[in-house]
Order: sequence, then C-alpha cells, then structure tokens
Amino acid sequence: MIRAIAVCAATALLLVVSADAQPAPPPKPLPTHIFLDHVPVSGAPGKSTTMLSIEWPPNASSGWHYHAGDEYGLVTEGALRITYRSGRPPLTVKAGEAYHNAAGVVHETRNIADGVTYSISVLVLDRGRPLSTPAK
Repeated sequence: MIRAIAVCAATALLLVVSADAQPAPPPKPLPTHIFLDHVPVSGAPGKSTTMLSIEWPPNASSGWHYHAGDEYGLVTEGALRITYRSGRPPLTVKAGEAYHNAAGVVHETRNIADGVTYSISVLVLDRGRPLSTPAK
C-alpha cells in the first residue's frame, strides 16, 4: 500500500513538473564567417586587413559589439540592418550596397531578409587585435 501511494505521488509530481516545464527556446541563429584573406597594409606598419565572407541565416544577429578598427562591408545578397547604440538611426543595407562602421562604434547587425543574406567585410586593425569585441 505504501509503495502504491509512493508511486502515485511520484507520478503526480512528474505530471505537475512536466506541465510547468517550458520547451527550451530554439538556439539563435548565428552568422558563419569564412576567412578569405589576412594581409599587412602597405605603408602602414603594424596595420593589417582581414577579409571575411559572412553567411547570415534568417534573423541571425552579430550581437552588440565593436571593432578596434574600421569595418567596410558589402551585402552581396539579401539585406542587413545595422543598429547603433550611439543614437545614430539604424541603417538598412541591401544587395549591392556598401557600409562603413568606424572604429569603436558599438553596433548590432541582423539579417532582415526572408532568406539567407551574404556579405563581405574588410576590417582594418592593428596587428594582433581581435576582429570584434562584445559590447555590454
């Protein structure tokens, strides 16, 4: 009898916990970076450029970040929205359009197209600096 009560109680508890449990949200899509080139800048000792091809799944976001040097970008397919913390209005960049983010500007880039967006970014940095730094 005690065993039957314990089994019933455990089953009831399991049902209550299962009913309250929410499914885990799907992971946020992240952009995929492919390094295309990394070379020194002519006539600028200590500077280098890194060129990236970036694939942005639908709704993928870079998260808030900044670069220690300038970023030059080109959207080759789809569309991106770049949002700035500085109060600058958001920038929508469509296929065939270019953009520039100055060094130190905190921003978040997101794919706003229905499908995959592709872009190319070139970063000009002091050698040894990270490509980007998360912003709090």
